[in-house]
Amino acid sequence: MRPFHPRRVWVLLVVGAGLIGLLNSAPARDPDKERVAALVRQLGDPRYARREAAGRELQALGERAVPAVRDAVADRDPEVGRRARDVVLAILDNARTSKSTGLELAVVEDGRFEMGSLRTEYGHRAEEVTRSVRLTKPFLLGKFEVSQAEYEKVMKANPSWFSPTGGGKDRIVSVDTPRLPVERVTWFDALEFCNKLSELDGYTPYYALADVKRADGSVRDAKVTVAGGPGYRLPTEAEWEYACRSWTVTPFHFGYGVTGKEANVRPGPNTGYGGPSWTAANRTTRCGAYPGNARGLYDMHGNVAEWCWDWFDADYSRTSPEADPPGPEKGTHRVLRGGSWTAGDRSARSAARFYLAPGERDNFTGFRVARTP
Repeated sequence: MRPFHPRRVWVLLVVGAGLIGLLNSAPARDPDKERVAALVRQLGDPRYARREAAGRELQALGERAVPAVRDAVADRDPEVGRRARDVVLAILDNARTSKSTGLELAVVEDGRFEMGSLRTEYGHRAEEVTRSVRLTKPFLLGKFEVSQAEYEKVMKANPSWFSPTGGGKDRIVSVDTPRLPVERVTWFDALEFCNKLSELDGYTPYYALADVKRADGSVRDAKVTVAGGPGYRLPTEAEWEYACRSWTVTPFHFGYGVTGKEANVRPGPNTGYGGPSWTAANRTTRCGAYPGNARGLYDMHGNVAEWCWDWFDADYSRTSPEADPPGPEKGTHRVLRGGSWTAGDRSARSAARFYLAPGERDNFTGFRVARTP
């Protein structure tokens, strides 16, 4: 009879427990992820019906399929790449309306454009250096500037000057103010709105705000980091100009001249864009009151100047990357685009840039939201 060795039993127990632990700690299978991967491969199936079926099922899976499908856009097989791109755009198309507020967005496809302006363009500034920019991912952008009604629904407050209780109430008698753009919002207020709207719609917020400092109902300072969730955000400066131009190379998406019927801007004498030939509104106007551009985006010129994500740096355009420029890493002021009801026509050009401290708010500053599912 073999002798009993307690030490051997102890070693076997320890090794067995370790193996069980390794098995238990192994990553759990993700059926959805595996299914998406299989469907992406199926986009290249030799049979047409199978390719079509894969595309339909990926669209039905919705936003959780986007990362894997987006990766397939660059597939060497042109058929797979084309179908993957169509699937991504279809998923974005189904996400064009905020679930909680009804806020509308437009799909902006990926692509390349010439950012900036020529030195011969009236109003050209030195920092508007012309360069080729490529946006590699399609995204969603608000069709309209965020309205007072939308802001109030999310934030339970309305800081606007042109509101029934604001300082400019005498200028908006008998005006439907809920559809006026919200203004007097800081850059930080815009980020906080994005986060709260994300939560209401069930998305992980894109930003994280810490050490928030408030004054007079506004966020005047905060430590901001990009959490990177699929929630709402501000557009980058490059995204804004790309969406505004919508395949145009003219000073405005509607052409070379301004008559007062195209945008809520002030006439500017001797600008080369029509001169002082109309009466300025002297206030904000209803979101969408002027014709939209080819992408279905409204008030890209005038009404309120729109906060973008980027820090302002006059020299950034000379060194910015060609693909998806994220803006400078640091600065003291944030970029605004589009001009405003207070600005002359040449200051509302597609390439025109403005900047303010992120904690500043005025009755001509607002924003529109973006999102990348």
